[in-house]
Amino acid sequence: MWAALFKRYWQVSIFKETPANTPYSILLLAAIALIFYLLIVMQWMIADVDEVFTLGTSFLAAGALLLSYGIYTVVLLSLFRMLNRIVQTLTCLLAGHTIVHVFAFPLLLVAPWLIDANVIQPLALLVAVVYLILTFVLTIWQFMITAHIYKHALGIEYFPAVLASLGLIACNILVVSLWR
Repeated sequence: MWAALFKRYWQVSIFKETPANTPYSILLLAAIALIFYLLIVMQWMIADVDEVFTLGTSFLAAGALLLSYGIYTVVLLSLFRMLNRIVQTLTCLLAGHTIVHVFAFPLLLVAPWLIDANVIQPLALLVAVVYLILTFVLTIWQFMITAHIYKHALGIEYFPAVLASLGLIACNILVVSLWR
């Protein structure tokens, strides 16, 4: 069952499926939200080399981030009178972003090594360039997943979906920055 679900959300993440072809399940939404939440907390704890976030702050900030996904998407869908699509849309967003964040794990593990001052400079430069390129690719992929999901959930053209995706990013950045 989990393999079939993963395959379905993978298909959405590579733009071969739409949110309408995914299961409508509040329980599945809650499970994916929990997985996303725990993954975000874990990644923030790994990436926080300056120890700005405490564990409690990470949990609260991840909760606020999850809430911003929900509120932004509910507002957007309600403006288009498509609230009946909220469960599938949010599930696809969180599943797609979870997939991207899983791919980001190796980058998080390399980051402390790049910060280390004792690294051989040419090697560090090569790894840093690859790190930046992969970070950029993952960011663009996550952005495109969001635009793809909003395009199909709202029944709109691609450009407004890109604007909706930018709005979600702005909302998420604002919410997370409030916890710093």
